[in-house]
Amino acid sequence: MEETSGEVSGMKKSKENDDSKIFPQKLMEILSDESNHEAIRWLPHGQSFKIINRHKMTNEVLPKYFPKAKYTSFLRKLNRWNFTRVTTGAQK
Repeated sequence: MEETSGEVSGMKKSKENDDSKIFPQKLMEILSDESNHEAIRWLPHGQSFKIINRHKMTNEVLPKYFPKAKYTSFLRKLNRWNFTRVTTGAQK
């Protein structure tokens, strides 16, 4: 099957269910989509992000991008990709 510019066999892929994208690409889509900013957004300095509302993140955002994932699975993926949790300091 040949894939060209987001299409497979003449059918456009849905951005939410695009399995060919790796986790950081999907995370960037989530952070770039303003409709998700009540749940997750970049901090003003742009070097880290914050989950603002865990409930919205779990019930509205994650199902769009990771249909079978739970919040804990999302956190494990962040850890697996070497994202670190910042609890103090200038990055917080």
